[in-house]
Amino acid sequence: MKNTLQINKKKILPVITGILFVALTLKSVSEATPTSILNLDYSRDITVSAANTVEIEQSNIEDLDINKTHNTTNTTIASASNQVKIENIRKYLTKRNSPLADYAKEFVDAANHYGIDYRLVAAISIIESSGGIHCFRTYNAWGWGKSGFDSWEDGIWSVSKGLGKYYAGGRDTPEKIATRYCPPNAVKWGNNVSYIMNLIENQ
Repeated sequence: MKNTLQINKKKILPVITGILFVALTLKSVSEATPTSILNLDYSRDITVSAANTVEIEQSNIEDLDINKTHNTTNTTIASASNQVKIENIRKYLTKRNSPLADYAKEFVDAANHYGIDYRLVAAISIIESSGGIHCFRTYNAWGWGKSGFDSWEDGIWSVSKGLGKYYAGGRDTPEKIATRYCPPNAVKWGNNVSYIMNLIENQ
């Protein structure tokens, strides 16, 4: 009987050892769950990715702010420049008692639209009709064509449009325009228009 117990103990011991080994292995596997692996492996990457996204978005916002500031500055400068031009024309035409003085803004707006010197149309009006005081046709202060205009605004924009075509053809100074505008006295006419333009600029 004693010998039988000793033999059984020798058989049971390896079995118990095997069971304990399996139990320990299962415990280790259960601790390393997929959730734990995800937390350890990807949480840092997600955090870094979010931080990079914030930095990129912040950079884009800063770029937009810079562009907006730049555009605003350009608009402000252009507006200030236009106001100076308007005042130059208004002051000069007022000194000449010209009825066109009240339309100084129209001269500048039309010049900007057609790409011509802002002083040109006002200066020609002085040479041709003393600034609209002595017109040969209704509202035609420029000796332009053979008919009148519907209003001072109409005259300013129509003449500016016509002179814009001169500019497009390379006639972009009074001297160059004169040979087409006033052929009989081209040199004198060109010099006179340039002189008035300089007076307007120096108001």
